[in-house]
Amino acid sequence: MNLTPPHTNSLPSPSPRPEAESRSVPKSPRKQRSKWPLILAGTLGLIGLGVAFSLWSPFDAASRGDLLWATAKTEMLPISVVEKGQLESTDNRDLICKVKAGSKGTFASTIKWVIDDGSIVNKGQLLLELDDSALQEQYKTQSIAVDKARAEWISANEEYTITVKQNESDRAQAQADLRVAELDLDKFLGFREDESQTSLAALLGGVGVLAEKGEYRSQLDDVSGRLKQAESDLDAYRERAAWAERSVKLGYLTPSQARVELTKMSGGLDNVEKLRKEKYILETFTRERTLTDLKAKVEVAAIGVERASFQARAKEVQAESDRRTKRSVFESEEERLREIEEQIAACKVYAPQAGMVVYAKPESSRFNQNSQGLIAQGEQVKEGQKMMRIPDLSQMQVNTKVHEALVARIKGDDRRSTGLLDSLRAGQLVNMNPFSRLLMQSEATQSIMREQFRDKEYYIAEPGQRATVRVDAFPDRVFKGRVRSVAAVANSLDWGSDVKTYQTLVVIEEEVEGLRPDMNAEVTIHVEDSTEPVLAIPIQAVVGGSESGPHRMVYVRTPAGPEERKVKLGKFNEKMIEVLDGLKDGEEVLTNPKVILGDKTKTREAGADAKGKGAGPGGGKKGDGKKSSGKKAAPPPE
Repeated sequence: MNLTPPHTNSLPSPSPRPEAESRSVPKSPRKQRSKWPLILAGTLGLIGLGVAFSLWSPFDAASRGDLLWATAKTEMLPISVVEKGQLESTDNRDLICKVKAGSKGTFASTIKWVIDDGSIVNKGQLLLELDDSALQEQYKTQSIAVDKARAEWISANEEYTITVKQNESDRAQAQADLRVAELDLDKFLGFREDESQTSLAALLGGVGVLAEKGEYRSQLDDVSGRLKQAESDLDAYRERAAWAERSVKLGYLTPSQARVELTKMSGGLDNVEKLRKEKYILETFTRERTLTDLKAKVEVAAIGVERASFQARAKEVQAESDRRTKRSVFESEEERLREIEEQIAACKVYAPQAGMVVYAKPESSRFNQNSQGLIAQGEQVKEGQKMMRIPDLSQMQVNTKVHEALVARIKGDDRRSTGLLDSLRAGQLVNMNPFSRLLMQSEATQSIMREQFRDKEYYIAEPGQRATVRVDAFPDRVFKGRVRSVAAVANSLDWGSDVKTYQTLVVIEEEVEGLRPDMNAEVTIHVEDSTEPVLAIPIQAVVGGSESGPHRMVYVRTPAGPEERKVKLGKFNEKMIEVLDGLKDGEEVLTNPKVILGDKTKTREAGADAKGKGAGPGGGKKGDGKKSSGKKAAPPPE
């Protein structure tokens, strides 16, 4: 479409009337001089009209000098992404403050001494020393607490041993008391040892005893014997009394002598009655009372055995609980002492590997003059604060950002886990030593293992895309590299903008002396090599945004002027873009369409989306800290 409006009317020539009148009418010299300003103004007006006419005429629009043209050519179109970035090490060891903050504030300690920033250090070299005076005081106090807790634990442990022995003694005494009570019962009843349990059960069940041979039988036999003897003596006394009575009648004995015999008979009778009563009491009351008492003692002794067992268990549990509590207190105090020792050791920071010292710079310090978080002698540090980084200078990489339009085409290393750490942890689970199993599960041990086997934890199944790196410090050298990783989420600094970038790491696959972190570098990522020539035009010739779909607009040079034409686009790099339809080889396209369309038109600058430098899609420059204008030109379709 010809944007130049049709305008074929020529401008009218100036009228000669004033000149004629000037010849016919003579005027004074002063009046002739006053005409020169009018002549000059008329001349300038004629020049302006001429310029305006030239700009609007079709012939002049086609030959304007401010329009830049480029020829569509069939050529090889390698697909690559060029980005600016900064050097950093692939193996960075961050040194973090491990000293805990005290109860009186949020800061952990104060820096007593620190090595200079940028110093080259060896592994194990002292880098930084924190003030540990407060920790030393805590160590002394905690040592006293540990000694006290240890003494209480030892005392509780010995008390537990004494309680166990006392419980054994109490249980043995209760068993002995039960056995004595059973023997007393057996002794009274007279059962044999092998019959004692059966006879005792029968007796306790109320079954009558048929063959008693014990103490009771002995007492009963004694009373019965003495009763029989008394009855025999009574019979003799009765015969003597009868004889004495007859003898008195016959005159052989005196009455007094007969009374003696009668007295003996009366005494024998009393003795028989007495023994009969004794036997009755023995059989009726004494046996039952003694038997009841002995059975009660057996039952009490049996209950005493159970009571002794329960009391022993309760005392043992109490002593064991006290011992465990004292041991837990001791271990807690000892663990606290070890933590203080570790805190004191953490006040001296050593280099984990050879490299260069790089101070950590907090984000807040970039925008204000607050010294909080800076690494310097006398400054305070917090727990978990990153103090410095030790990069390994033998292996460097470029930290760059790729525009969201191209991030899907960038492929990093395919890293896969070897499962080494999981295998080591699983192997420790079957370890017979419980202390080793517990130690293996601790976070400190696993951290040490990860640090020791960090180079063997993953392997590269497929390397990333190849790239080339140019460093500003070595402008004449090109280094080989590959894409290591591409971030899965956009850069957090881009969240407030409509232009999103993704962090991309490119490894330099050779060891180069003299490379330092934060050096500026340019990365060229070779996304796709061209296999056959394609029709290509400069990328800045494309007009239109994503609302146009797969088609865009270009302006083609014609004899009548720039003509708008719809084209279908394909692959592109930071400079050129493939034209699939709508344009022929050799035709010229306008590379600065904003000259005729205005600055608000959506166009693409060379390297804007793919290169990441110059004017970006949002109209701002990379790194200028300004927000996008919002008029973002979408990238051409794939």
